[in-house]
Parts: sequence; structure tokens; C-alpha cells
Amino acid sequence: MPAQLIAQIRTLAQPPSSSSQLDSVRRHIDTQFSDLDALLRPPRPPTSGPSKRRKRNLDEEIAHWEDREAKASVELNETSAILPGILEETQEKLQTLLSSAQGLSLKRYELADKLANLVSELSSNNDVESEGETKDQPRGKTVLEQMEGMQDELGRLEAGLVWARALEQVVTLSEATLDPSNHKSSPLATLPQYRQLNDFVSRLEGVLPDEIALVKVVRDVREQTWEGLKEIMSRNLLKACETIGWPRKVMYETVTVEARRAFERSFQDLLYLQAEGEDLHGEERPTHWSTGNGLYPLQAMVQPIALRFKYHFQGSKGTNRVDKPEWAFANILDQIYEHQTFITTYLQPLSARSGYESVDIRSEFTLLLFPVLLSLLRSRIPHLLDHPALLAHTIYQTVVFDEAVKEGGFDLSGLSIYEGRGSGTWEGLTGVVLREDDWFARWLAGEKKFADNQLNEIISSSEAWSISDEVLEGEEGQASGLRPTTSARQVKALVEQIIDRYAPLPELEYKLPFLLSIQLPILSTYQSRISNSLDAFESLSSAFVRAVPGALSGNTRSGVHIDQTKLTSGKTGLERLVKALLSGRWVEEGMRKWADDLFFVEMSSDLKNATQLKWKFASDPLLPQALKFTSPVGDADVTVSLFDVLIDRYDLLCSRTEDMIFRLVTVEVENDLKLHLTRRWDNPLSSDRVEPSSQLLSALTTYTSHLTLLSSTLPRLVISRIYRKIVLHITNHILQRGVYSGWSKFSERGGRDLGEEVEEWKDISRRVLSNQDVDSGGKIGGTIIIDSDRPWKRLQDITKILSLPTSSTSSTSDEDDSTAPPTRAKITFDEAMNVAFIDDKSDGGEARKRFLDQLGVELDGPELIGVLRRRVDCWR
Repeated sequence: MPAQLIAQIRTLAQPPSSSSQLDSVRRHIDTQFSDLDALLRPPRPPTSGPSKRRKRNLDEEIAHWEDREAKASVELNETSAILPGILEETQEKLQTLLSSAQGLSLKRYELADKLANLVSELSSNNDVESEGETKDQPRGKTVLEQMEGMQDELGRLEAGLVWARALEQVVTLSEATLDPSNHKSSPLATLPQYRQLNDFVSRLEGVLPDEIALVKVVRDVREQTWEGLKEIMSRNLLKACETIGWPRKVMYETVTVEARRAFERSFQDLLYLQAEGEDLHGEERPTHWSTGNGLYPLQAMVQPIALRFKYHFQGSKGTNRVDKPEWAFANILDQIYEHQTFITTYLQPLSARSGYESVDIRSEFTLLLFPVLLSLLRSRIPHLLDHPALLAHTIYQTVVFDEAVKEGGFDLSGLSIYEGRGSGTWEGLTGVVLREDDWFARWLAGEKKFADNQLNEIISSSEAWSISDEVLEGEEGQASGLRPTTSARQVKALVEQIIDRYAPLPELEYKLPFLLSIQLPILSTYQSRISNSLDAFESLSSAFVRAVPGALSGNTRSGVHIDQTKLTSGKTGLERLVKALLSGRWVEEGMRKWADDLFFVEMSSDLKNATQLKWKFASDPLLPQALKFTSPVGDADVTVSLFDVLIDRYDLLCSRTEDMIFRLVTVEVENDLKLHLTRRWDNPLSSDRVEPSSQLLSALTTYTSHLTLLSSTLPRLVISRIYRKIVLHITNHILQRGVYSGWSKFSERGGRDLGEEVEEWKDISRRVLSNQDVDSGGKIGGTIIIDSDRPWKRLQDITKILSLPTSSTSSTSDEDDSTAPPTRAKITFDEAMNVAFIDDKSDGGEARKRFLDQLGVELDGPELIGVLRRRVDCWR
């Protein structure tokens, strides 16, 4: 700073340069004299005074600056004379100020160091090490830290004192509530102390946040106090229960008056305590019935029952058997049954007088026994998960128990925990158990494995396709005479067993997997098994052309080869087809009955509306499409059932089997008739009667054998349907191969021979089918009378035409012929010719109709003409 000042002084002391002087003079003249007139203006008169408004002229300006110069010279001389002294004095003062400034700077640094030391002594310096200090010797706490620590400790001590006082008050009230000396007349006498405790805790809860531990502690004390008071009163009730004989069956009428009064007083005191608790704590009801909460006195009375149960079924007693869960369930059911009279007759009115008239005490007592069984199941089932049979048996017994409880009148809406609010649907112990981890999935897998093994054993059994000779009362098909095969009956029984297992399950989400993964696949597998057997039958039978491996039953035995064609022809082949038909029809009838059962009707409706479960069965091919899509309201198909798809498949299977039966019978009969139908039918009337050929006898034998087998095993309605198809096909075959395409035309003798053969066919049919018109030993019997003659009528009518006598002479000569119909003496072949070829326009139609009616045949005009032309004596 001094150097700059000296330099500035020296700069100002230097005279200005000549150029700068000239520039300054020029700027001044330009400013003062704006033009030449102003420069040459005459001087002012001497008498005139100065004027600020008029500028000076050149002379005046020169004189002004000369005067200024003279004054400046004088001032310069004076200044130059005193300047050295002033400079020296200023230099001395400046040095003095510099020395003073340096001293002040040192003092400032000293003060800053002292301040830093003071701050370091007050503030925390755990992370800063002073000189000469090592990490092994940390500095102690500072004064400020010590003061802060002391302040915190003081606050904690004050809070602890307040806490201790609050706890002291809470504990004092709790002890006063539980002190037996205060329970002189009844433990209810200490309710005022408990009310104070509850009010004090409520005030603390309203002031303090929930995170503070004090709130949790006082809440725990309050809950323990309440539970302790409840336990004291429960012990009093249990003592009174012992005097009346509880937990054995109570004969309350034989109990003394004092014991009854003690019991009723203890029972009502606990109800009063529960009502008081609801007023003080609010109605904090459990969200689920399985928690075991209920009326206080019943909770106490259940305790000895639970102890006995644990002793017998959760201890080392022989009654604790995992393979006999029904023993444990039966024990609880016995308790419910034994005490129901005492509960409904005495405890129900006693509870009603205490303000719980809307509670069903019997249902409440049943509810409080459920946790006993749930405890057993939760401890036992985890050990059974690797034993599917025991697991399935245990869950099944749980389902049976739930059904027994429901049938016993258990009402969820009558429980105290649901008083005044909706109770929903009781899911049973099964619903609680199946929601545990993967227990349901493991159970379902075990049931499916068991069912699959059972199905394989049923189908693989050597007696699988044997026809049962006995129909149990009440089984489907008995009224119609349907007899099942062993496998069909066992498959139906297996499915019904599965239905019994899952039908009582509480929710559709549990029932649906059983239906989709076990029941329907079993029925589909059995249907596929029969269908594959029919495919194999077609591939091996000479009557069919198809190649699919497999068979209805084994085709080989160990070390022995069996001719496959023998298994698919004759009586053996027909028996196999009949067994397939009976198996399919039996299961189909079972499904039709199940479809009409209320359980499956409701399940079908539930599936229709179960939008949340659609994804589980939307792609299942065994369910009808109508169940997979939600229809508009009022547009639902009420006739759809769960089994429609399988029923249709079984119906097609049975129809296919009937067609195969029809084809097998007709093909084998046709093969036997093949040579016989090539015989000559134009023998003269005078020739001897032709004896039946061996081919005809073989065909009749085959026909008799097959028809006898069908009539002895199939229901009458099925026999009638198949019989008509067989006869119509045989008659058509005889007409096409023997009548219209024969080797020769017919003579009167040939017509009679054919008529006699038709009578033999009819006689066999009549004898075989008539044997089944009356119940035979109660097996199949029949109330449906089959008209065995009607299907042969067309062929019989044609034989009547073919056997008409040529003239009345020939007809008279044969009157003694027992085989000739009585109408032959009246109607001749010539008359038939005359009527057949009359023009319809000339009333020929009426004449032909009268002729046919008189003859007793039902043929139209063209067919009559065709038959007449098969006679050798036809002239047209």
C-alpha cells in the first residue's frame, strides 16, 4: 500500500508533456470560442463590470490564464519548499501504522488458536487425534459431550420414573383384580378394579404412540389380567362340574340342589364376565370359526374332554392309531351325542337367561370341540403325506365326520361369534385341513394313483369280461333286464366310491379336480378300452376289415398260441361283442342316473356360474361346451349335464357294438346260406319233396346259436331291436340271392319249399324268443313280448305268391298237404296274373288290393309283378 501511494505522488509531480498541453489548449479554445467572431470580439469597455453570461474574448482569456499561471507558480514554490518535510513525516507515520498492523495480525491468530482450542475441548473429537496422541490412547469425552450425555440420562431417568409409576399403577390394579382376598362373594367383585385398569390403559393408548414399548407392556398386563380372572372363574366352574358328574353323561335330575346352584351360578358368572368383556373391549370376534373361541363357560367345560382326548388319541395309548382315525372322530361324536340332552334341556335356557338367547348352545359346544380334532389332524397328517392310503383314509374319515356333524343339526349361524352378522357356509374340518400347504394336492395325487391302479386291476382281471348272473337290487338296468360284466360293475362301483369321497367336500374348487382328473378320465379310459377291443375285433374277424392292435381280453396264454379267428367268430366272437355291449350300456346307464342326481345337477349349475374357475376346465375335452361359457341370464341350458360328452361317446360305442353284432350274425348266416341259395327251385310239382340241405341246416344252427345267446344275455328291448335288423337283412339276402338272382325260376313246388324254409326260420325265432317272455329265475326275464313273426312277413308273403297253384286241379290234389296254406284252394296263379297286370286306370288297383287282402299279403303292384315273373309258368 505505501509503495503505491509514493508512486502515485511521483506520477502527479511530473510536469505534463508538450503534446498533452497542446491538446488541452486546443480543446479549451474550441470549447470557449465557437467561431472566428467570438475570437475577434472587441474587448469590453473598462467601465463595464463582469458578466457571467458573456464569454471572455481572446485578450481576456490570455490575461486570465497568465494570472492563473502566476498564482500557480507561487503555489508551486511554496509547495516545493514544504514538500520534503511533509514526505518525511508521512513516511514516519506510515512505518508506525505498519508495525501496529503486524502486531494486530499476530494477536488475531493467537485468538483464533485459543478459540479453536476451546471449541475442540467442547465438541466431539473422537475422529481427530491431537499431537502426541496415538490410536491406542483415545481422548476422553468433551465437556459438551458429557453435558449432553448427562442431559439424556436425566431424560431417560425421568421417563423411566414415569414408566415405573405407570407400571406400578397397572400392576397394582392387576394384582387387586386377581387377589383371592378380593373374591369374597365372587371374582366378579373385582370388576371395578379391572375397569380402572382398562380405563388407565385406554388413556395411555390414546396419548402414547403404538411403537412405545410401554403401550405393549400395559396391554399385555391387561390381557393377562383378564385371562387370569377368566381362568379363576373357569376353575370354579370346573369344580362345580365335577359335582354334577361332568364330563360323563350328566343326569341333572339326580344332582343335589346345592350342586346345581353352584354350577348354575358359576356358569352364569362366566357369561356375565364375557358380556362385561364385550362392553369393555368391544366385540373383537375371530374371523374364522376354527380358532376355538366361544362362550366362556363352554370353553371351560370342554377342557376335561380335550384332556381325555389327548390322553387316548395323542399319547401312547393303544387307541392312538394312525390307521384308525375314525376312532378319534367317533369319540367326539359320542361326546356331542351324550351331552345333547343336558345341553338343550338345561344349558340352553340357562344361557338364554344370561342374555345369550340367540346362541345355539349345542352348536356352540360342537364348535369348541373342533380345535381338539384339528390339533390331532395338524399333528398327524404331515407324517401321512408319504403314505397315500393312510392320508386318503384320514381325509375321508374327516369328510364323514363333517357329514355326521351337518346331519346332527350343526348351525353356523347359531354361534356366538356370528351373532348379528352373516356366517357364510360351513366348510367343515375338511376345508380347514385341505387349505394347509399342499395337503390337498398330495391327497388328490394319492387318490388318482389308487383309482388308476384299481382300474388297471379291474380291466386286467381274468374275470373282467365275465357276465354277471346276479343283479343287485336297486342297480341300474334291473328293470330292463340289463346284466353287467364284472368290469363294468366294478368300474361303476369305483366311480361311485370316488363320488362318495369328494361329494361332501365344502367347495367347488375341491370337487372339480376329482371330477376332471379322476372320475371322468376313468370313464373315458374304460370307454377307450372297449373301443380299442372292438377295433381289434374288426381287424381279426373275417366279417370286418380293419387293423388295430389289442383285444377285449387276452389272445395268448403262456406258452400256448390261440387262433385269433376263432376268438372273433361263432359263439365265442358273439359273446365278446355282447360283453362289450353290456359293459358299455351298464356304465352309460350309470352316468345317466348320475346326471339326474341332485349333487351333479347342482355341480353343473355351479360350474356354469363359476367364472373364477373357468380357466381350470375350459380346455377339458370331457366336459360339455355349454358349461365352459357363461350364457346370458335366462338363456342357460338346464338340460346340460357333466356327463353329456361321455354319454354320447358310450352311446356311439354301444350303437357301434350293436351294429357289429348284427354284422357278425348276418355275415356268418349268409356264409352258411351261400351254397344253399344256388339250388334249383323249378322242380315239378309231382317230384318228391327236397330234404333240407346241409348248408341250410348249418345256417339254421348258426342262427339258432346266435339268437339263443343274444336272447339269454341282452335285455328284451335290445334283443327286439337287433332281431329286427338281423331278420330284415337275412330276408333281404334270401330275396336277392335266392329269389331274384337264383339259378332258376320257381315252380309251384319250389315256392312251397321256400315257404317251408321260411316257416322253419320263423319257428326257430319263435321258440328261442318265446322262452324269454317269462321271468327265468329272476335273472333277466321280460315283460316286453317280441313279435318274432312280423320281420319275416315280407318274405313269407313272397313265398305265398311263388307257391300259388297253377290251377284249381293242382290245388285240390294237394289239399292234404299240411304245409299248404288254406287259401290255395281258392286262389290260383292264373288269377294272380290276371289281377297283377290289370291297368290301374280301369279299376285294376282296387281289384289288386282285394286280391292281396284275400291272399293275406302286403305287396305293392310292381313287386307283385316281379315275384310272379319268377315263376316258370309266367307268360308275361
